[in-house]
Amino acid sequence: MTTMRVSRRNRDALARLAESEYRGVTLDDALRSLLFEHETRASFARLEADPEALREYQEEARQLAEVDIEVKE
Repeated sequence: MTTMRVSRRNRDALARLAESEYRGVTLDDALRSLLFEHETRASFARLEADPEALREYQEEARQLAEVDIEVKE
């Protein structure tokens, strides 16, 4: 664990997001979610810039969506 300096304005904005968008999680968890969302958008932007990589990703996603897994209880 560490500390970091952020403005009150940013801390309060993160607290509002944690409460309203992430069901009251800690600020650390809200920040983790925001970073994950940013990284996801950046990954998709890279895919969109490379049509062949995007086509391969979409094909793999289609194949995974068609996988039929038997669940035993």
